Amino acid sequence: MSAGEPAEQSGHSPEARLSALGLTLPEVPRPLAAYVPAVRSGSYVYTSGQLPMADGQLLATGKVGADVDVAEASALARTCALNALAAVVSVTGQPASR
Repeated sequence: MSAGEPAEQSGHSPEARLSALGLTLPEVPRPLAAYVPAVRSGSYVYTSGQLPMADGQLLATGKVGADVDVAEASALARTCALNALAAVVSVTGQPASR
């Protein structure tokens, strides 16, 4: 991919990268409190309240090193990031590359 070339034109779209890593975006989890997972303001999308949720269940809580080991915390952080990306796609109505 050359400088200034859109990712989707070079074949390196975010969706292609996720797929290459064996990852898929989940359904946006229901919020556990009074907030919305993502809000669009102009060309920006803000996310909040991203928790390690999967299939409607909170996967874990606790302090890294005390309640959750580093490897599990890393996997939980990945789940949070995928949930955040899914929330962004849900409000933009477009693939992450747009």
